[in-house]
Amino acid sequence: MTTLPEYLNFKAQRIAALREKLAAPDAAPAPLRAVARVAGSSGVRPVSIREFTIVTDSAPALAGYNLGPTAPELLLASLASCLAHTYLIVAANRGTQFETLEVEVTGQIDFRSVLEVTPDAPIVPSGLAYVARISGDVSDDELRQVRAEVERLCPVFRALVEPVPVSGRIERVVQ
Repeated sequence: MTTLPEYLNFKAQRIAALREKLAAPDAAPAPLRAVARVAGSSGVRPVSIREFTIVTDSAPALAGYNLGPTAPELLLASLASCLAHTYLIVAANRGTQFETLEVEVTGQIDFRSVLEVTPDAPIVPSGLAYVARISGDVSDDELRQVRAEVERLCPVFRALVEPVPVSGRIERVVQ
């Protein structure tokens, strides 16, 4: 495969095969897991996801070493990646051919809230927005329909616009 249209054809085949498997009565949701372990000497937070490790850190102003993206930046990265992937899935399902696809997500975070400097500053990243840059022989109407489907089906987008409850607990570890 050398082009995005060739990849979209390949993806359509894989999606069809997966759709068959997921229609089985014993199909179950895929488990997700990420583990962040704080390095005691630096505060760097390597995050393990399956067989991958992503180093996360903070800027020097927050006693970090700038060795990797911050958690809010990873949130934007997760959204950008998930949107791009969902655009591919929707395009493959519809037979829409993109020549190129790029998704850029922007936002801001106000550390005055997290550091309790200004009580009315938002704690969560704000001003989140994305731009999908697409080229190909696709009409504006088709692109509007694709965008609507993407925003309906993208798991990370949906989690942000319709937040899901998150439960938490502390487990004491004996060393």
